[in-house]
Amino acid sequence: MTISDLNWKKWAPLIALAPLIILLLLLFVWPIAGIFGTSFTEGETMFAPYIHALGSEVYRQTFYNTLEIAALVTIGTILVSYPLAYVMATVSPSMLRILTFVVLLPFWTSALVRTTAWVILLQRRGVVNVSLESGGLIDEPISFLYNFSGVLIGMIHVLMPFMVLPLYGAFRSIDGRLLQAAKGLGAGPWRGFVKIVLPLSAPGVAAGGLIVFMTSIGYYITPSLMGGPRQTMISQMIAYHMQEQLDWGMASALAVILLIVILIIFAIFQRYFGFDKIFSGQDTGEPLPRGSNGSKLQRTVFGISAGLAAFFLIAPVLVIIPMSVSEAPFINFPPNALTLEWFDNLFFDPRWERAFYVSLQVAAIAVALSLVLGTSAAIGLSRLNSKFKPILEAFVLTPLIIPPIIVAVGLYGLYAPIGLLGSKLGLGIAHALIATPFVFISVRASLRSFDQNIELAAIGLGASWMTMFQLVMLPSIWPGLAAGSIFAFITSFDDVILAIFLTDIRSRTLPRVIYEGVRYDTDPTIVAVAAILIFVAMAVLITNLIMERRK
Repeated sequence: MTISDLNWKKWAPLIALAPLIILLLLLFVWPIAGIFGTSFTEGETMFAPYIHALGSEVYRQTFYNTLEIAALVTIGTILVSYPLAYVMATVSPSMLRILTFVVLLPFWTSALVRTTAWVILLQRRGVVNVSLESGGLIDEPISFLYNFSGVLIGMIHVLMPFMVLPLYGAFRSIDGRLLQAAKGLGAGPWRGFVKIVLPLSAPGVAAGGLIVFMTSIGYYITPSLMGGPRQTMISQMIAYHMQEQLDWGMASALAVILLIVILIIFAIFQRYFGFDKIFSGQDTGEPLPRGSNGSKLQRTVFGISAGLAAFFLIAPVLVIIPMSVSEAPFINFPPNALTLEWFDNLFFDPRWERAFYVSLQVAAIAVALSLVLGTSAAIGLSRLNSKFKPILEAFVLTPLIIPPIIVAVGLYGLYAPIGLLGSKLGLGIAHALIATPFVFISVRASLRSFDQNIELAAIGLGASWMTMFQLVMLPSIWPGLAAGSIFAFITSFDDVILAIFLTDIRSRTLPRVIYEGVRYDTDPTIVAVAAILIFVAMAVLITNLIMERRK
């Protein structure tokens, strides 16, 4: 091997990482640094926005609301998800496939669509109130929306899959022989569960809890659509100061405070768990026994709890479908007569048609860019031998945990002077920033099962690296590429916050039009669009499950 070969082997991983690192520095780190600068230069004095933010009762209440809602959502998500994940780890393979579908369908369905479903379900004449009145349980409608209960219900539902998946991974990592040994030593089913299952599933609870809490702190869509003034969260306050008050100093100061909190939580999370391990549990040689290996009472309690949790997950998604064909010119359930008029609007109403095609174009840019950047970075980092490898990995994953509201504020300040505001290219690049980590994680997972000896053998036989990649590596990692591209597409097609800040009336995306329709209108076309997005998610999910089963 020549000196030039050694140098190439040394520098190739860094060259593969360079495009993503440069893009992150220019379009992620630099705009966020601009937020820091603005927070100190736009006030009457250097620290005026921070003094006002920390000293005002309004902002203190907003911080308190944010932490309280995030904590309660995390606790509620744990309580609802735990029995479902446990049952998933102890049922037959056929039942597991059903429950997996129930969990993954909401996970792959737009968060905006699911929030829209809850707005429809919980309104005064919505499905929940109508059902309760018909059953004689209430005399008048209960106010579920625009209050604390609405925010909790919506956010728990949206974030629940992020808790179920790591919990399921934790349960799959528990050796079922431990329960059998405890039973042989005289421990009852409940004692075995408390002494063995609970402690060993604690890492899954902690991992899921941290990611839910971290996401909740910077959440925007659900509190904005389902909450009231008393449930205002920090992300909403940032948007308010930017869009309505035009107070860049205060908006930037609030964004900096939110960013510091998020980074502290991320550092703890990455130190003890790591984002690339969050959904991957290690199967043991002896999984948990079916039926919980417990008493009839234990199986009944967990079965009922898991059934209710599964119904909570799937019902809002599926109820959208019959509502989308209702003939009524307003959103109601059940439909009195059927029509496809609202689906026609999507393709023939200029507002919806334009938004649909803009979303497709933006998503195409985001998917293409994130696939190239994420795959190159994953290959480069997997080949890198350096003490800085964990730091680079954390840096690559950082856009995944920074709230989109902060990214939107930073990119707005960057895009405005260079004319990228309102452009599909600018929004596509922004979506690629937050979608690339999903591609990176998916490809890294595929690369772990790729035997590098095959790569060396192909190169040793005279193949160029690109030929080896096309004929050897690509067929091995294509499942990761496919999963990453799906996540990138969903991330782009689901985004509302970046679209609100970076688009104008001519370049609005479909999620932005849906969001504005839910917030300001009652056009049933919203439900028809939501139904189509659900059908797409179902088709992709079913195809993916069939391919995995065949594999």
